[in-house]
Amino acid sequence: MEIYCYLVLPSTQDLAKKLLEKKKPPFAVSALEQTQGYGKQGRAFYSPKNGLYLSVCLEKQENPLLTLAVGTAVADFLRARYGLEIGLKWANDLFYQGKKVAGILTEQVAGGIVVGLGLNLGAELPASLPQATRLLEAGDFDPLLADDLACVICRAASWQDCLPRYRELSILTGRRVTLKIAGRTISGTCAGFDDQGRLLLEKGGKISAWSSGEVIKTSFL
Repeated sequence: MEIYCYLVLPSTQDLAKKLLEKKKPPFAVSALEQTQGYGKQGRAFYSPKNGLYLSVCLEKQENPLLTLAVGTAVADFLRARYGLEIGLKWANDLFYQGKKVAGILTEQVAGGIVVGLGLNLGAELPASLPQATRLLEAGDFDPLLADDLACVICRAASWQDCLPRYRELSILTGRRVTLKIAGRTISGTCAGFDDQGRLLLEKGGKISAWSSGEVIKTSFL
Protein backbone atom coordinates (compact mmCIF):
# COMPACT_ATOMS: atom_id res chain seq x y z
CA MET A 1 0.00 0.00 0.00
CA GLU A 2 1.23 3.50 -0.80
CA ILE A 3 1.83 5.58 2.33
CA TYR A 4 2.51 9.31 2.45
CA CYS A 5 4.81 9.79 5.45
CA TYR A 6 5.39 13.09 7.27
CA LEU A 7 7.09 14.21 10.43
CA VAL A 8 4.40 16.79 11.23
CA LEU A 9 0.95 17.49 9.78
CA PRO A 10 -2.01 19.56 10.91
CA SER A 11 -4.17 16.42 10.54
CA THR A 12 -3.61 13.13 8.74
CA GLN A 13 -7.39 12.76 8.39
CA ASP A 14 -7.74 16.09 6.62
CA LEU A 15 -4.91 15.38 4.19
CA ALA A 16 -6.18 11.87 3.53
CA LYS A 17 -9.65 13.20 2.70
CA LYS A 18 -8.15 15.81 0.39
CA LEU A 19 -6.07 13.19 -1.44
CA LEU A 20 -9.12 10.95 -1.69
CA GLU A 21 -10.77 13.56 -3.92
CA LYS A 22 -8.17 12.79 -6.60
CA LYS A 23 -6.74 9.39 -5.76
CA LYS A 24 -8.29 5.94 -5.66
CA PRO A 25 -7.95 3.93 -2.43
CA PRO A 26 -6.34 2.12 -0.75
CA PHE A 27 -3.56 4.39 0.45
CA ALA A 28 -2.55 5.94 3.75
CA VAL A 29 -1.13 9.08 5.36
CA SER A 30 1.05 8.99 8.47
CA ALA A 31 2.74 11.53 10.74
CA LEU A 32 4.72 11.49 13.98
CA GLU A 33 2.99 14.64 15.22
CA GLN A 34 -0.25 16.52 14.53
CA THR A 35 -0.97 20.15 15.31
CA GLN A 36 -4.73 19.99 14.66
CA GLY A 37 -5.60 16.37 15.30
CA TYR A 38 -9.23 15.58 16.06
CA GLY A 39 -11.33 12.66 17.24
CA LYS A 40 -15.02 11.88 17.61
CA GLN A 41 -17.41 14.79 17.11
CA GLY A 42 -14.49 16.97 16.03
CA ARG A 43 -13.00 17.15 19.51
CA ALA A 44 -9.29 17.96 19.75
CA PHE A 45 -7.08 14.87 19.89
CA TYR A 46 -3.79 15.39 21.73
CA SER A 47 -1.16 14.47 19.11
CA PRO A 48 2.36 15.34 20.30
CA LYS A 49 5.58 14.25 18.64
CA ASN A 50 6.77 10.69 19.26
CA GLY A 51 3.34 9.35 18.41
CA LEU A 52 2.02 7.59 15.32
CA TYR A 53 -0.96 9.15 13.60
CA LEU A 54 -2.25 7.15 10.66
CA SER A 55 -5.18 7.61 8.28
CA VAL A 56 -6.02 4.77 5.90
CA CYS A 57 -8.26 5.44 2.91
CA LEU A 58 -10.43 2.52 1.86
CA GLU A 59 -13.16 1.88 -0.65
CA LYS A 60 -16.65 2.07 0.81
CA GLN A 61 -17.39 -0.99 2.92
CA GLU A 62 -20.60 -2.79 3.79
CA ASN A 63 -19.36 -3.55 7.28
CA PRO A 64 -21.38 -2.00 10.11
CA LEU A 65 -18.77 -3.30 12.57
CA LEU A 66 -15.85 -1.56 10.86
CA THR A 67 -14.70 0.45 13.87
CA LEU A 68 -14.88 -2.59 16.16
CA ALA A 69 -13.09 -4.76 13.59
CA VAL A 70 -10.25 -2.27 13.22
CA GLY A 71 -9.85 -1.91 16.97
CA THR A 72 -9.77 -5.67 17.43
CA ALA A 73 -7.27 -6.20 14.63
CA VAL A 74 -4.93 -3.45 15.86
CA ALA A 75 -5.12 -4.75 19.43
CA ASP A 76 -4.27 -8.28 18.29
CA PHE A 77 -1.38 -6.96 16.19
CA LEU A 78 0.15 -5.08 19.12
CA ARG A 79 -0.39 -8.02 21.46
CA ALA A 80 1.25 -10.47 19.05
CA ARG A 81 4.23 -8.36 18.04
CA TYR A 82 5.10 -6.69 21.32
CA GLY A 83 3.55 -8.91 23.97
CA LEU A 84 1.35 -6.09 25.25
CA GLU A 85 -1.92 -6.87 27.02
CA ILE A 86 -3.98 -4.42 24.95
CA GLY A 87 -7.70 -4.26 25.73
CA LEU A 88 -10.66 -2.56 24.06
CA LYS A 89 -12.97 0.08 25.49
CA TRP A 90 -16.19 0.45 23.53
CA ALA A 91 -16.37 1.68 20.99
CA ASN A 92 -13.11 3.07 19.64
CA ASP A 93 -10.35 3.14 22.27
CA LEU A 94 -7.42 0.83 22.98
CA PHE A 95 -6.22 0.53 26.57
CA TYR A 96 -3.04 -0.75 28.20
CA GLN A 97 -2.71 -1.25 31.95
CA GLY A 98 -5.97 0.61 32.53
CA LYS A 99 -5.04 3.67 30.48
CA LYS A 100 -5.77 4.78 26.93
CA VAL A 101 -3.00 4.29 24.38
CA ALA A 102 -4.87 4.73 21.11
CA GLY A 103 -8.08 5.94 19.54
CA ILE A 104 -9.83 5.09 16.28
CA LEU A 105 -11.90 7.41 14.12
CA THR A 106 -13.92 6.25 11.11
CA GLU A 107 -15.26 8.81 8.64
CA GLN A 108 -17.26 8.16 5.48
CA VAL A 109 -16.76 10.66 2.67
CA ALA A 110 -17.71 10.84 -1.00
CA GLY A 111 -14.65 8.94 -2.24
CA GLY A 112 -14.60 6.18 0.36
CA ILE A 113 -13.87 5.66 4.04
CA VAL A 114 -11.02 7.14 6.08
CA VAL A 115 -9.97 5.17 9.15
CA GLY A 116 -7.81 7.14 11.55
CA LEU A 117 -5.58 5.68 14.26
CA GLY A 118 -3.83 7.77 16.89
CA LEU A 119 -1.23 5.76 18.80
CA ASN A 120 0.81 7.21 21.65
CA LEU A 121 4.26 5.66 21.33
CA GLY A 122 6.54 7.67 23.56
CA ALA A 123 5.24 11.17 24.10
CA GLU A 124 5.23 12.71 27.54
CA LEU A 125 1.63 13.26 28.56
CA PRO A 126 0.31 16.33 30.38
CA ALA A 127 -1.30 16.09 33.79
CA SER A 128 -4.62 16.96 32.13
CA LEU A 129 -4.66 13.46 30.58
CA PRO A 130 -4.34 11.17 33.63
CA GLN A 131 -6.22 8.35 31.91
CA ALA A 132 -3.74 8.05 29.02
CA THR A 133 -0.34 6.40 28.83
CA ARG A 134 2.43 5.76 26.33
CA LEU A 135 3.49 2.46 24.83
CA LEU A 136 7.21 3.12 24.48
CA GLU A 137 7.58 2.32 28.16
CA ALA A 138 6.48 -1.19 27.33
CA GLY A 139 8.64 -2.08 24.31
CA ASP A 140 10.65 -0.97 21.30
CA PHE A 141 8.90 -0.07 18.05
CA ASP A 142 10.32 -0.39 14.54
CA PRO A 143 10.18 2.33 11.85
CA LEU A 144 7.91 0.21 9.65
CA LEU A 145 5.10 0.24 12.18
CA ALA A 146 2.98 2.59 10.05
CA ASP A 147 3.23 0.26 7.04
CA ASP A 148 2.29 -2.78 9.10
CA LEU A 149 -0.65 -1.08 10.80
CA ALA A 150 -1.96 0.27 7.49
CA CYS A 151 -2.07 -3.29 6.16
CA VAL A 152 -3.74 -4.50 9.36
CA ILE A 153 -6.45 -1.85 9.02
CA CYS A 154 -6.96 -2.60 5.33
CA ARG A 155 -7.48 -6.31 6.02
CA ALA A 156 -9.75 -5.59 8.97
CA ALA A 157 -12.16 -3.64 6.77
CA SER A 158 -13.75 -6.87 5.52
CA TRP A 159 -13.70 -8.66 8.90
CA GLN A 160 -17.38 -9.01 9.71
CA ASP A 161 -17.15 -11.78 12.32
CA CYS A 162 -14.92 -9.84 14.72
CA LEU A 163 -17.38 -9.78 17.62
CA PRO A 164 -16.28 -13.01 19.36
CA ARG A 165 -12.71 -11.73 19.57
CA TYR A 166 -13.85 -8.19 20.39
CA ARG A 167 -15.80 -9.55 23.36
CA GLU A 168 -12.71 -11.41 24.57
CA LEU A 169 -10.63 -8.22 24.49
CA SER A 170 -13.24 -5.93 26.04
CA ILE A 171 -12.22 -4.32 29.32
CA LEU A 172 -15.80 -3.29 30.15
CA THR A 173 -17.77 -6.52 30.44
CA GLY A 174 -18.92 -7.08 34.01
CA ARG A 175 -17.86 -3.62 35.17
CA ARG A 176 -20.02 -0.72 36.22
CA VAL A 177 -19.90 2.02 33.58
CA THR A 178 -21.38 5.43 32.92
CA LEU A 179 -22.44 6.21 29.36
CA LYS A 180 -22.80 9.78 28.13
CA ILE A 181 -25.22 10.26 25.25
CA ALA A 182 -27.19 13.25 23.97
CA GLY A 183 -26.31 15.39 26.97
CA ARG A 184 -27.36 12.86 29.61
CA THR A 185 -25.66 10.04 31.46
CA ILE A 186 -26.75 6.47 32.07
CA SER A 187 -25.07 4.13 34.55
CA GLY A 188 -25.23 0.37 34.78
CA THR A 189 -23.22 -2.82 34.49
CA CYS A 190 -21.82 -3.72 31.09
CA ALA A 191 -23.47 -6.99 30.11
CA GLY A 192 -21.46 -7.34 26.91
CA PHE A 193 -22.27 -6.52 23.29
CA ASP A 194 -25.03 -7.75 21.00
CA ASP A 195 -24.60 -8.98 17.43
CA GLN A 196 -24.80 -5.41 16.12
CA GLY A 197 -21.91 -4.36 18.33
CA ARG A 198 -24.17 -2.36 20.64
CA LEU A 199 -23.19 -1.84 24.26
CA LEU A 200 -25.49 -3.74 26.62
CA LEU A 201 -26.18 -2.08 29.97
CA GLU A 202 -27.90 -3.90 32.82
CA LYS A 203 -29.70 -1.83 35.42
CA GLY A 204 -32.36 -2.98 37.83
CA GLY A 205 -32.66 -6.35 36.14
CA LYS A 206 -33.33 -4.80 32.72
CA ILE A 207 -30.90 -4.68 29.78
CA SER A 208 -30.76 -1.83 27.26
CA ALA A 209 -28.72 -1.70 24.04
CA TRP A 210 -26.80 1.41 22.91
CA SER A 211 -25.33 1.98 19.46
CA SER A 212 -23.69 5.32 20.24
CA GLY A 213 -22.43 7.34 23.15
CA GLU A 214 -19.19 7.60 25.11
CA VAL A 215 -18.21 5.58 28.16
CA ILE A 216 -16.94 8.32 30.46
CA LYS A 217 -16.47 6.35 33.66
CA THR A 218 -15.72 2.77 34.58
CA SER A 219 -15.07 0.96 37.82
CA PHE A 220 -11.34 0.58 37.10
CA LEU A 221 -10.54 4.27 36.43
